[in-house]
Amino acid sequence: MVKNKSGVLKQLFVNLKALESEFIDSTKRFIQVGNGKLYTMDLFASTINNRAIALLNGFITLGEANNFISAVPLIRMQVDNSLRFFATTLVSDYNDFFSKYLGGTKIGKIKDAKGNLLTDSYLARQLDIYFPGIHKLYQNTSGYIHLSNEHSFINTKLVPEKDRTIGISVGNYDFFDLDRKIDFTFNMQESTKILLVVIEQWRHRKEQLNAT
Repeated sequence: MVKNKSGVLKQLFVNLKALESEFIDSTKRFIQVGNGKLYTMDLFASTINNRAIALLNGFITLGEANNFISAVPLIRMQVDNSLRFFATTLVSDYNDFFSKYLGGTKIGKIKDAKGNLLTDSYLARQLDIYFPGIHKLYQNTSGYIHLSNEHSFINTKLVPEKDRTIGISVGNYDFFDLDRKIDFTFNMQESTKILLVVIEQWRHRKEQLNAT
């Protein structure tokens, strides 16, 4: 059974690697709309697609090295990609949004068309309407970025109370069981697929702009 689960994990890594070409194809699709006419959003979308590929490859490298404590925060960063680009669909003027972004304004300080600040938590709740579970994933993976209870005692081996001893392992970061590794890798896969869908919305919007 464990052997089968190892195969599942290996297949998930293969699936993740295959998603790299999806981002390249995604970029080609929205760039080609309108005979290659470029918009500010083309630049933003391209930046996010490039970052997504880097995160994918980083997760695969770290995961295959059994360094999941370093790999898991990349899931949160991939979710962050979706939140950032999704924010452009909520504002009244995406050009103004991009201008502020380039000027160094934090996205959490920018307001959407309804006057709400585009904070990560707000964006996660709004995106959850379309992709149920993304808000929970955002919350859960945030615990792996900052030192939190998710890290507490994960490399500490507790023994029966009568022995009154505690074994501590430093330098060994392969302490997650196989089921959790599969879960982490699956979540990286799904958060990446969500990002591809979110990015694809720009192509549709660009087609509408060029049709008018």
